[in-house]
Amino acid sequence: MTKKTKIVATIGPASRSPRMIEKLLRRGVDVFRINFSHGSHEDHLASVNMIGSISRKIGMHPAILADLQGPKIRTGSTASDKPVTLRKGSTVTISTRIMLCTDTTLCIDYPHLVREIAPGQEIMINDGAIQLTATDVDRRKNLIRAKVIQGGVYSSHKGVNLPRVRLAIPSLTAKDRRDLDFILAHDFHAVALSFVRSAADCARLNARIRMSGRNIRTIAKIEKPEAADAIESILDNCDGIMVARGDLGVEASLPSVPIIQKRLVAEANRKGKVVIVATQMLESMIEHSSPTRAEAADVANAILDGADAIMLSGETAVGAYPAESVDMMARIAREAEQSDYYPVQPVDLPDSSAFPPRAICEAAAWASRDLLNIPVLVFTMSGATAFYLSKVRNQSPIFAFSPDPRVVSMLSLAWNVRSFLIPFDRHIVSLQRRAENILLRNRLAAKNDLILVISGTTPVRGATNFLRVKRIGEE
Repeated sequence: MTKKTKIVATIGPASRSPRMIEKLLRRGVDVFRINFSHGSHEDHLASVNMIGSISRKIGMHPAILADLQGPKIRTGSTASDKPVTLRKGSTVTISTRIMLCTDTTLCIDYPHLVREIAPGQEIMINDGAIQLTATDVDRRKNLIRAKVIQGGVYSSHKGVNLPRVRLAIPSLTAKDRRDLDFILAHDFHAVALSFVRSAADCARLNARIRMSGRNIRTIAKIEKPEAADAIESILDNCDGIMVARGDLGVEASLPSVPIIQKRLVAEANRKGKVVIVATQMLESMIEHSSPTRAEAADVANAILDGADAIMLSGETAVGAYPAESVDMMARIAREAEQSDYYPVQPVDLPDSSAFPPRAICEAAAWASRDLLNIPVLVFTMSGATAFYLSKVRNQSPIFAFSPDPRVVSMLSLAWNVRSFLIPFDRHIVSLQRRAENILLRNRLAAKNDLILVISGTTPVRGATNFLRVKRIGEE
């Protein structure tokens, strides 16, 4: 039984080997995430080449998602990078000047910090494990004094969050621009923009991609409350979103995160955009061979809410059980998708554009349902038709065929789509025959099975205008 929900796995020391990449693919990974917060371009290129080599060897087409670091604010260095304890009730002095971080002094690497913070503002360190409150701000001396409200341990270069502060730093940093140039020059299929705050952040990324002429999907990471508030305009300027619950859980109040997640998933689905739910989904499997019951429920509920994809971070990057984490996530997905709680009807997207390919997709989804969920074959040049059929939630298998290897890999991010590489010609009958033979060879269909075919009468982008019900093997 194949799953419909896609699995994103993060590459790291625990998974950066040919043997483990093959194991992850066979266990159910559809997309590999490469995190540009860590590692060099040489490291990332080695990972891309390794994924490509293994994928070709076993005949699979995973997508590769580049995750830009974004304007991550961090502490400075501690002595010998050793842990330091901040005790509750103590006072610390904070500056943006380079100095050693101790239990009484903190260096934070954001140059505008003193200008943008005010007394009473929270400062969260190490993913919110440590909470400070600013008590005095001296802009002339570039110093902030803060009280430790919740103590804890930190070491060099830990993340800093400033909830409800509107930062002047751009979402696409100088480092991100250098990384993006590298990404656009190599075989990545999607790019995630971190710490998005508005549609303008996405527009800047889109402009740089358009200038390159590359075909790559854009994913906006929703990590700040202001992004959640502006979600409609953000969705209009990207191909999908990632509900990045790590920083979101620090920037917003923790009890509100589940409700924000549900709203973001619903809005993305209403707009027909891809939505990935990420962070701490099977966190305990970094160290243990089984997840907690709460984690299993979390994964299942994200799927039942309508996520297109679910993501593993530390579980596959640095965990002791990367393959087992993927296997567990795939098992939970299949169980959730077979339950009575999983939506099984096609959805009517509120799209007002008079665009024939979308009308054909909607007709195909309902026709498939009326014919007892027969498979749909999609011939696509850009992948757009298959993505749209996925978002109207066609319940039967969607088999997408494209002559473009990048499109075939890109479609690994689309819910319930399995894609194949096939050369196109102008004879639709012979093209259908070759596609049907692929399904027969892979035992995905049998001769005389009813299928639906979506294609164009000419093999060019945006020319989908044809829907047919036929049996496999007939002309």
